[in-house]
Amino acid sequence: MKSHHLILAAWAAITPALAATPVADVAGGNHQTIVLSPDNVVLSFGQDLHIATDGGKNFIGGKLGRPIDHYVLPGKNPDSLPNQANYNPIPAKVVGLDGLKIASIAIGQNDAAAITEQGDLYLWGPNNHGQLGLGDTKERREAVKVPFPDGAKIKNVDIGGAHTLAFTTEGQVYSCGINSNGQLGLGDKQPRLTPTLIESLKGKRIVQVAAGQNTHSLFLVDDGSLYVTGSNASGQLGLGDSSARIVVTPKKVPAEELFKFVTVGVKTSFAIDQQGRLWGTGDGSKAHFGFTDTAGKPDLKDLKAFTRLPHAPEKLVQVAAGSRHVAVLDADGKIYTWGIHTTLSGQLGIGPPEVNKSDYVIHGGGIIYSKPQLIQLPGNRKAIKVNSIANNVFVVTEDGKIYGWGQTAHGRLGYGIKAVHSIVNEKGKKLYGAYSPVEIPVTDDASKIKLEP
Repeated sequence: MKSHHLILAAWAAITPALAATPVADVAGGNHQTIVLSPDNVVLSFGQDLHIATDGGKNFIGGKLGRPIDHYVLPGKNPDSLPNQANYNPIPAKVVGLDGLKIASIAIGQNDAAAITEQGDLYLWGPNNHGQLGLGDTKERREAVKVPFPDGAKIKNVDIGGAHTLAFTTEGQVYSCGINSNGQLGLGDKQPRLTPTLIESLKGKRIVQVAAGQNTHSLFLVDDGSLYVTGSNASGQLGLGDSSARIVVTPKKVPAEELFKFVTVGVKTSFAIDQQGRLWGTGDGSKAHFGFTDTAGKPDLKDLKAFTRLPHAPEKLVQVAAGSRHVAVLDADGKIYTWGIHTTLSGQLGIGPPEVNKSDYVIHGGGIIYSKPQLIQLPGNRKAIKVNSIANNVFVVTEDGKIYGWGQTAHGRLGYGIKAVHSIVNEKGKKLYGAYSPVEIPVTDDASKIKLEP
């Protein structure tokens, strides 16, 4: 087996997007997006609303970390504050980060993060389960520095539905937030309101973490081994069974392969091995795994252990999983997607779904693609990063451009809801989305933002 240092060197060499800070960056949440501009400014757009309160007169939010735009979606009451918080298509600066050198950004379902070059972690969002690590459950509508014990410097962070995992430059992991499924890895199911060191991982150097949607967590070690914690109800821990058990202390995945990159989807987990091959485990009902039966039809079977996915490209360096799709990046800078391509979202980025021309259509105007679909980026650009959580995919190209596709609701692509693509579904209803890649505006100049067709 290779030494830890050799594996780390190989991992950095084959993963350029993670080995160095790109000239731009992007992270997409459930209904909101943040970008890091080439001049080191963090911008946000999309939905700020998390929960409407006071009979619809106010809201718990902070997802954007800045003041709302006061626009509303078509047909909504323009005087309603929750409606205004629901639609923010114009990128604007996240408050609280002025003067800081930002090394990376991250986002979860509702909360978001920025890490400085000095290793300080800033978070913002609803914080309804203490996932911001600030000692309470109060929302933060601007970025706030998170205190860590002994002045620990943060290398990277991942945020799930309502829990946060952050590891230090020394490879030690802290967790906070909801813990109903043991996803914090702290040996119990009690929530934590401040960052708490995962003692059981102290003897290991963690190089990547992945936080699921209130279900589970992954911890990648520098020797290529993988540890998991949380709910295994769908087999997403990859431990060889799908019993509805909860693992509260990180457990090593029984796999012979050495991994270099991991991510989570909805009740699913994915890992890329040292040879660039993709493995998956968990719930197969949303076509994440790309299996087919003997007739060539999609096989939506669950997986109890990490299993090599048969149709996935090789030489992979990154993988991202959304609600009903998977996107991967290979060493040549190519992006591939597969899963369910719907008229509502168009999350595969391969053009408008032609539901009347497919021999496999699912309910709701969606088509299952089990085999990878190559994405055509404008100008045949090469990608260096891929990102996805819900119904959108975002990529960063080597020349610093940011592209995205999928739903346009809430202004999450940095455009008005009607300003990208449109399609008439099988019932004659007009839907709006980006069914192929569109360039995301990396500016807070409102005059440059397209709100209407």
